[in-house]
Amino acid sequence: MNQTKSSKGLNLFTLKLIAIFAMTVDHVAWACVPFDSVLGQVMHVVGRFTIPIMCFAIVEGYIHTSNVTKYALRLLIFGIISATPFYMFFGSMYGYRQNIIIDLLIALLTIMIAANENNSLSAKIVAIIGLGIISAALGGWPILPMVYVLIFYFFREDFKKKCIYFSLATFVLVLALVIFSAINSDVHFLNVDWKWNDKLYLLGFILPLALLYFYNGEKGGKRISSSLFYIYYPAHLLILSLAFSTMNDIRMIFILVQATSIFLIVILMTMAAVQSKNAANASIIAMLAFGLLFMVGYLGELMNPTLETIKEVVKIEYVADCGFLICFTWFVADFLRMKIPVTIYIIEGCVSALTIFGVYTMDSNTLFYKSFEVGGNLAYPVAIIEPGILYYVFYICIVLVFAGFVMANYISSREISYIEHQRRMIINYAVFGLWFFIALKAIGISPYDLIAFGVIVAICIVSYGTIKYGFNNNTKVIAASALNHTSESVVVIDMTGEVLMMNENGKALFPYVQTGKNVKRYRVLKDILDDKRNMLEKDDHVYGFRKEPLNENGVVQGYMIWASDITNQVEVFNEIRSKADTDGLTGLYNRSVLERIVADELAADRKGSLFMTDLDNFKAVNDHYGHSTGDAVLIAYGEHLSFIFKDTEALICRLGGDEYTVYVRDLIDEEKVKEFASRIISTLPDKMGRSSLPTIVGSSVGITINDGKFKDFETLYETTDKALYFSKEHGKNRYHLSE
Repeated sequence: MNQTKSSKGLNLFTLKLIAIFAMTVDHVAWACVPFDSVLGQVMHVVGRFTIPIMCFAIVEGYIHTSNVTKYALRLLIFGIISATPFYMFFGSMYGYRQNIIIDLLIALLTIMIAANENNSLSAKIVAIIGLGIISAALGGWPILPMVYVLIFYFFREDFKKKCIYFSLATFVLVLALVIFSAINSDVHFLNVDWKWNDKLYLLGFILPLALLYFYNGEKGGKRISSSLFYIYYPAHLLILSLAFSTMNDIRMIFILVQATSIFLIVILMTMAAVQSKNAANASIIAMLAFGLLFMVGYLGELMNPTLETIKEVVKIEYVADCGFLICFTWFVADFLRMKIPVTIYIIEGCVSALTIFGVYTMDSNTLFYKSFEVGGNLAYPVAIIEPGILYYVFYICIVLVFAGFVMANYISSREISYIEHQRRMIINYAVFGLWFFIALKAIGISPYDLIAFGVIVAICIVSYGTIKYGFNNNTKVIAASALNHTSESVVVIDMTGEVLMMNENGKALFPYVQTGKNVKRYRVLKDILDDKRNMLEKDDHVYGFRKEPLNENGVVQGYMIWASDITNQVEVFNEIRSKADTDGLTGLYNRSVLERIVADELAADRKGSLFMTDLDNFKAVNDHYGHSTGDAVLIAYGEHLSFIFKDTEALICRLGGDEYTVYVRDLIDEEKVKEFASRIISTLPDKMGRSSLPTIVGSSVGITINDGKFKDFETLYETTDKALYFSKEHGKNRYHLSE
């Protein structure tokens, strides 16, 4: 089963964002969550997404980078930069071992060696073993990234085999660690206190395969994609090391995160308000407002975690939850141009009303909470609740509504444009980001309420989508639809070279081009964009191109390429040009073509030889046999020259009368030049005889070899003309090579 590539699915930038998220979760777990706890294990399993995704990114980077040496150098630089933050955060946990970027550098070097066809198999094996020794001695993750990249590289076209060998390698690793831990617990040949089940969380390495299945072959992320992970890695380690080394109070960390999140939401609300003045942005602003209300409420809960305060704040939070749910539905309807049934809004409104009623009357009934206390043996007091019937109704409603959105997005995404598909994926990512954090508390994995993190993740994802694909006015989608009404083929490209959209005619003309990919993958489109091409011949048709800049407020935002079928115009033009460039009698090119092409050759410092010939005794043919026979001789002589030079890059021209020239590109070998001249002369009588024409004609030839000393056409022409004159003056029917 080959892994297919399409414009839909996950691009490399999205995969890297997932890797960054997973890595951050993992490092936070190492800093403040007990390893043996359920939450700690879950967070560490999530963290296992990072290495497989980044190893996959290394392989993609190696395949598509234009300078692999520069790529390796970048990894080395960021690996060195990351060394200090890495030791600041992990301290003595890793000893002298190096950070993950160094591991990725060793993995890249492994591919460079394995893929080099100039080295023998034995040399490759020795070099890779050497890298393995370095990795085992210094790597934070010894050997494993090397194995992963080799699997990703050599099985990149077969996803099934990739999964089998990747899973097998992971199982072998985990089994080896389990056996080692069991033996070491008795023998103690290494000073580590590992239990046999300590490393089972490493099986999480297999989980990213499900994401890689949906990889669409696109880079994504434009210019920041290639360096984002390597910049973020040392930066987040530095921030985490400073945060967790200076603050022992987890509550204070949560307060700082909440304050930062509130500030970010205010910025996003301002952006949404000023970017577009139309009423369609109301759903975005309303959704952000309720998100902000929840964040403020939760901040109050953190600032004063007493029973009275938390009870009052919870009321605010559920008002915000209900408002956010309804506004999110409203936003989806605007953003995806979906018609949401009024029944959905009525159900959400009724559930929200019951929820607010239950929360606000929690002291007098048990509809929402059967019990509500504050305490717990945690870093700070949290709400300890026993859910009531309305609690379950509220969260079941949310699950059903969001599940309905995901299902509707999936069903409607089969026959839609690239941009429309990306809009739907944005909603799916936002739902996942929101519910991931809600689920941690809802199913009892986390004792802390992490919904605020889910809200901010969802808002950031949606904000990214609205900025990248336009706000609710759907301008790009409408434009794509309008372009289908033109008879021309249209391709729209942004300033980074990404193909944004194509109309149906454009897809027919460029069936291999996919939206979302960079234009440099497609030579024809890149040449058009770089003004190196203005026509294309395909299926007996000729298409002409024109490039128009897309301006916004005087700034070029991209280009629109238009392609028109100009077959008829080209045929008329070629007919006119043919008459102007060719000899009417023989069909050979004339002097103007010779001068133009040879001048271009000389300007480009191309070497070659110029032959100049004429027919001896041709006047006698005209006098004795008539001009019709003379014309036949001229035609036959042109055919004779074409046959002599049929296996070369020769330009054969008739200058006029009985005078011809032949320019042969790259022919500078004197012996071969003389051989051609001899054949012109010696085989001419046979040609005339076979054509039943007079054999009294001969041929005089003058030749100039240009090995780089001639820079202009006139000098080359005059030199060759003198050589021809020398041949005629010294007996005719011979050749002379100019000095």
